[in-house]
Amino acid sequence: MEDTNPEALLDLLIVGGGPAGMSAALVAGRAMLSTVIVNAETPRNAVTTASHGFLTRDGAHPTELLAVAKGQLRKYGTVRYLAETVEAVRKLGGGFEVELVDGARFMTRRIVIATGYRDDLSRLELPGIEQVYGKSVYPCIFCDGFEHRGERLAIFGREDADHYAPKVRLWSDDVIVFTNGTPLPPDAKAELELRNVRVLEHPIRRLVSENGRLRAVELSTGDRIERDAGFIAEDYSLAATTFAEDLGVATSRNEWGMEALSADDFGKTAVPGVYVVGDAKVGFGGLIWSASEGAGCAESIVGEIAAEHWATANVSATYTDRRS
Repeated sequence: MEDTNPEALLDLLIVGGGPAGMSAALVAGRAMLSTVIVNAETPRNAVTTASHGFLTRDGAHPTELLAVAKGQLRKYGTVRYLAETVEAVRKLGGGFEVELVDGARFMTRRIVIATGYRDDLSRLELPGIEQVYGKSVYPCIFCDGFEHRGERLAIFGREDADHYAPKVRLWSDDVIVFTNGTPLPPDAKAELELRNVRVLEHPIRRLVSENGRLRAVELSTGDRIERDAGFIAEDYSLAATTFAEDLGVATSRNEWGMEALSADDFGKTAVPGVYVVGDAKVGFGGLIWSASEGAGCAESIVGEIAAEHWATANVSATYTDRRS
């Protein structure tokens, strides 16, 4: 890609190169906005064997999705992709200064935070979860439920177990909820068991697995309950960065009870020039949802920049490409 002068004032800098950030970069490139996208290339979904539900790329590994996206951005000369890590972001004058770990600095009029969430598996208190996470135990039923249809499935957690169970039952009639020592409310437990979803509330001693495949759930009682795969119905993730908060963006609880950054439908926050898209905004939205958000945010930014140039344009001047 064409080299972008780090000293120039960019139209847009995007932090994070998942589906949300890369989609935003694609739209920005097609609108000829001077754009830098900085991606640490340490995605949350790197542990999975395949990504699902993304039209035309169903079953692709996350690294394949990134490689395709990088390749398609190359023809847009106003976009520069950097496989680097952002150290800090600061409000400076009429824009923002973005400092990278390697010491490079960029000035930009607008900044999009698309850094997503990171997992903290220790919060689950499930011994053995590291061996099966992303391979046979997952956070997203839409992403991985189909691959385990008809199997013996587990739901781990208490907070959202009663909401997960009806959906998981679409893929299997053999579903057990494991609350790991925390009782469910009596009415929720009764509702589940009325529909043949067992609820086991004993603490979990460990998850038994073989080559990443869940085999059984061993309880504190010594009982081993055979299971083939599972889904997590607990909040165990954290925002991957604090860049948005550092710039003054507020947080609020979303409809799933997760603390997420506050922004409108197009990612625009109450801080002028700061936008948030993808999991950083919704907590967890899936690949295609995040890609849509990134594209919508960039289209909104293009509209804002176009309006600014239109308002100051010399109506008698002959049109010339401002980047020629």
